[in-house]
Amino acid sequence: NQQNLARKMPRGRNPFEDSSDSDLTSPRSENRLPLPSTNPFDSQNDLTAVAPDISVEEEEFLEEGGGEASWQFLGDLPYRRVPIYSNVRWQRRSKEESDDSLNDGLAAFPSSYIRRSDFMDSINAREMLANTTVTKVAGCPHGGPIAAMTLPILGASSDAAFATTEIRIMTNSGHSLANIECPPRGLSHIYTAADIMTMGFTDRTVLIVVLRDSLCLTYDLSGNQVLPPFHILPSSESGKGTDLLQACVYEGGVAVLSMGMQAAIAEFLDDHDASSYGDEIHLPTRKISPSSSPVPVNEGEGTRGGLQAGAVPQTFAIVSSLPTMAFASSNFFSYVSIAILPRFHTTSRHPEVFLSTSDNSVVVVNTVTGDITDVDCRARISSPIVAMTFAPNGRFLACFKQSSILTVISTSFETKVLDFDTSEGSSSPPLDMKWCGEDSVVLHWKNLGVLMVGPYGDWLRFPYVNVENLYIIPEIDCCRVITDSAVELLQRVPPATAMLLRIGSIEPSAMLLEASDSFEAGSPASDEDARAITKTGMLLEAVDTCTDAATREFEIEMQKRLLKAASFGMHFAYKESGAEEKVMGGRTSGDVSDELTMPSQTAIKFVAAARKLRILNALRNPTVGFVLTATQFEHITITGVIARLIAMKRPALATSISKYLGLPKSIQLFARASKAAALVTYDSGQTDAEIAEAAIRIINENVDGGPGDKRSIAANSGAYAMVALAASRAGRPGVSNLLLMLESSVTDKVPALISAGSFADAMAVATSARDTDFIFYTLMECEKACMSAAKDPSAAQSSFFGTVISKFTPEGFNTLRTYLETTPDVKNVVNLLLRATRFVDAGLAMAGSSMDNKLDPQDKQSKLMEASRVFGLGKDAAFHKACTDEYIDLLGAQEILRNKYGAEDVAVEGSSVTETIVSLIRHAAVNKREAHRLLADVDKLGKKFRVPEKRMWHIKVKAFAENGEWENLRSLGDSKAKSPIGFKPFARVAIKGKLGVAEVTRYIEKVTIPEERYDLFCEAELWKNAVTEATKMRDPQRVANVRALCDSEEIQEQCNKTLSRLGAA
Repeated sequence: NQQNLARKMPRGRNPFEDSSDSDLTSPRSENRLPLPSTNPFDSQNDLTAVAPDISVEEEEFLEEGGGEASWQFLGDLPYRRVPIYSNVRWQRRSKEESDDSLNDGLAAFPSSYIRRSDFMDSINAREMLANTTVTKVAGCPHGGPIAAMTLPILGASSDAAFATTEIRIMTNSGHSLANIECPPRGLSHIYTAADIMTMGFTDRTVLIVVLRDSLCLTYDLSGNQVLPPFHILPSSESGKGTDLLQACVYEGGVAVLSMGMQAAIAEFLDDHDASSYGDEIHLPTRKISPSSSPVPVNEGEGTRGGLQAGAVPQTFAIVSSLPTMAFASSNFFSYVSIAILPRFHTTSRHPEVFLSTSDNSVVVVNTVTGDITDVDCRARISSPIVAMTFAPNGRFLACFKQSSILTVISTSFETKVLDFDTSEGSSSPPLDMKWCGEDSVVLHWKNLGVLMVGPYGDWLRFPYVNVENLYIIPEIDCCRVITDSAVELLQRVPPATAMLLRIGSIEPSAMLLEASDSFEAGSPASDEDARAITKTGMLLEAVDTCTDAATREFEIEMQKRLLKAASFGMHFAYKESGAEEKVMGGRTSGDVSDELTMPSQTAIKFVAAARKLRILNALRNPTVGFVLTATQFEHITITGVIARLIAMKRPALATSISKYLGLPKSIQLFARASKAAALVTYDSGQTDAEIAEAAIRIINENVDGGPGDKRSIAANSGAYAMVALAASRAGRPGVSNLLLMLESSVTDKVPALISAGSFADAMAVATSARDTDFIFYTLMECEKACMSAAKDPSAAQSSFFGTVISKFTPEGFNTLRTYLETTPDVKNVVNLLLRATRFVDAGLAMAGSSMDNKLDPQDKQSKLMEASRVFGLGKDAAFHKACTDEYIDLLGAQEILRNKYGAEDVAVEGSSVTETIVSLIRHAAVNKREAHRLLADVDKLGKKFRVPEKRMWHIKVKAFAENGEWENLRSLGDSKAKSPIGFKPFARVAIKGKLGVAEVTRYIEKVTIPEERYDLFCEAELWKNAVTEATKMRDPQRVANVRALCDSEEIQEQCNKTLSRLGAA
């Protein structure tokens, strides 16, 4: 009994919608009678049941475009099935590869089966596909392409030919965009097709494929890899992942749940997202970046770089592991299913992960902080939830429970909208459960068709008879239904269309449509009908309604009919202008000088609607296959449409649309460059010069569509590099070189040259621009290319260094040298310098690395010996080699001394010869017993390293004085009749050491130069001796200087007498 199965909310406002004063957007009525209590799966309730007899007028009405008679009502909400494409043949990449015997609708054997097609007819292939395989289909949001993949059922097929499968990316009309082998060849020895778990698209057209051990593969619409394969939940074993229970791809990435109740989420971002987004996450995260390095863009060069603003942004992933395992363990439950609320619908602006539990509740995980909240909905949920999906507006959550009951509840879990029992139709969960816009949930069971459930338990059943495979793709305002041979939309009739086309509608827009139809038929009643609308004062509102309704129709005839009605209304408004000055389309607005020539807002809306319809119809053309509704068009914006067309390999249409709408020049340039890139990629019937000329004409195409002149080349900078890159990838280096000659943007030219393998030219361009970022970027990309080209790392490094030295500019060489000097391994920079035959620099680099105090003696010794060997390679490094060899000998001698005396401070490792001698003397002052031997070793060390005699005496004098060895100092002074350094150093250290007057005088008197003796006496403050010395030199100035410096009156008196005597003389 339906009344027992569907617990309905009180009649009134549609709970799935925002509040509105319009009865048509909130069509629930308090007085509406409930539906009969019948089983929705009974055949008598099929929408294909025999309809009551209709009149000839109603048949004509349906033939003219349909109306309320062609709608199905979900309660009071009108819905319609809109056929888009029929008799679709889902193709492979080319007609030559297509083999009907291997395909059955969306199901298809991999290409490895093609060679077996001789003994497999279409009947056998269809039967085998049905019994041994399952086909997964995913759709790109907003009417984008679909991806289909046929997988073997576990245990049903052990054929080695099915070890891999193919992901076919196709338009909605069946045209192939790409074929992807999966698992890819590099992983086919580890994984098979049976390991693939799920796939789906993000809203940025990234196809995500998740394997059972959480390995994530990513592709764009052309089948190119976006990110390197990575495990979302890596295990402790290197290179392996964690077995998954469920994976859920959503519009912003993918979330997974492991068998061990561990959850993780991978968010896919790009350059359009805030750079600080990942910094806000407090959980442990990993960043997965593309294999190729991002092109450096200097600050402020976003527009100077030509196509940098319009180029495809770099995609990266942020993987966060969530603390769900511990929470489940501490609360003694397990998780059953997973769903993700996108970040645009959360207060934190980060996604939230919803996990249903085995004890009939749901937990919400905050992906920023890791906080887990149990919403405790056990009183409202009678059994575990096995599937969950969010409404497009993020306000409601549809849950399918283990008891076969569909529950719709608010995201805050405060309001339950409905419970709907489906157990009479099937006791198993549906194959698919999605939202159809924001007003209903659609469920699909095998052989039971599609069931649509509305806000109050109202339902519609679409049986889809004779349809083997059916897939539902949710959209923001409808859902796409994909079958083996057709594509259609299930859509709530837009409010503007509903009020306009209801049978017997008395809305002004309906009256205007009727008046327009009468006018087209030549009936005089059209004038009276239009005047009647004018009297209500709602003519312009009726025009706007017809205009809006036209944009939401799919049949071109109906679009024309509605636009004609809007045009008729505008003409009538102009004709009935009266005394007021109006222009065609309604009243003017604003304070303008010439009101008669200013278009009204109504006219502007009409022109915009006509343009939008032209674009939408072009997109829906089967050759394009872009099924976009007006609401979706407004959601992704025209820029998004252009980007998707280019990704779908429709650059010519993207160019036409961007020019037609007068989009910003950067977008038009990017579209034209993409069109030219397609030309150089696929045109093989012309010479390189002809193709390059054709590409240049496309790039420089002016606003009027004709070929541009050479003055436009500078304005189109960046486009030439983009097309040249495409030509290089297509194996046309001649075309690439011709185009790059015209490129003026360094930001675009350098990456293009690098991609073409012209590293030397890229370095020359970067050097001439004095851009250090691009110089370094070129070096790194060249190194990657050499590493990938050679299996042996040493051979790759040798090739790289040879390229840098022989082909790169000196700035490139110096940049690489500077970078290598900052790395821990000195061998890299030494190898570079040796390859450049710069032996002195190479030896200095090696010797400098040996000065690290953290090195042990053996490593230090080996580095110095290597430095000596390097110095020996060059003729101009003889001095450096001799110094290095002597330093090695010194280290050995220091080691001997330390071992001989058993003390580390006798000869500190790494100290110089002078420091070693000083340390020996210092140790002799402390260890009197070994003093004789130590001083003897000092002399031996000096002789061994050829320390000059004068330097040796200076060292000894200073060391003896510092250690208070005055006896040794006297012995040194008396050891020779004539000191090689004189006695001034002796005297000065004696003065500094504050020895007695006799000892100081003894050293000073041995100084042979009178002037020095005078200065030393003054320094020792021996003023009488200083006066005597000055008198001997007969120098009055020195005498006067003593008088000025001395405080003694006796000395001053002596100085005065001496001055008088010297003056008289």
